Amino acid sequence: MFSLTKRQALILLGVLILCVAGWLIYQHYHQPQPVTAESQQQAETAAGVALAAKNAHINMLQSQLDEAAQQIAELKNKPPDTIVKTVPVEVIKTIEVERQKSGADFAIVTDPKQPDKQVNLKAVEKLLADTPVTLNQYNVFAYKKVIRGVNVYPDWEESVKKASPRMQEVTYDVNRRITKDGKYLGGSVGYDFKHDEAKVGIRYSF
Repeated sequence: MFSLTKRQALILLGVLILCVAGWLIYQHYHQPQPVTAESQQQAETAAGVALAAKNAHINMLQSQLDEAAQQIAELKNKPPDTIVKTVPVEVIKTIEVERQKSGADFAIVTDPKQPDKQVNLKAVEKLLADTPVTLNQYNVFAYKKVIRGVNVYPDWEESVKKASPRMQEVTYDVNRRITKDGKYLGGSVGYDFKHDEAKVGIRYSF
């Protein structure tokens, strides 16, 4: 049996405390930024979406980045998810409220009047109080296009009786995203070992 001396235990405890303290300090100085200001041109690229995702501490597949960028580009001549109309001092607060209301993982904000320039939200906040502010807001959801799952249901009663693992049912499902806020619809197939029958079904996830 492995055991530690008192000195070794204290050293290990000290290392753990330092690791936890370091992690907390890192988290404090690297808070997620769910809102990223970009130019319209940048927002329409996978690199622009990737930057916003990185700022929000969200991991996305390349296919997700490409899809989000394409959707933003398609909205170029249409109204975006949200058109922010507010006063300068409320602009950042308003953007975050709209993001949370939509349930998006992060948002990209652009200036419709200057599509080739990045919005400086800090500068916008310092404008005169009666200055009208209008920005385009694109809410991005980090959901995969297709998700797959395997479900295993143990037969606890038989497992106890036989003193070894027994399965009652196994299912496999494939689901495709049907809404941008993370609702999925798909099919499921499986086999019920207890009743010796196959199963086919429809799965809706939300």
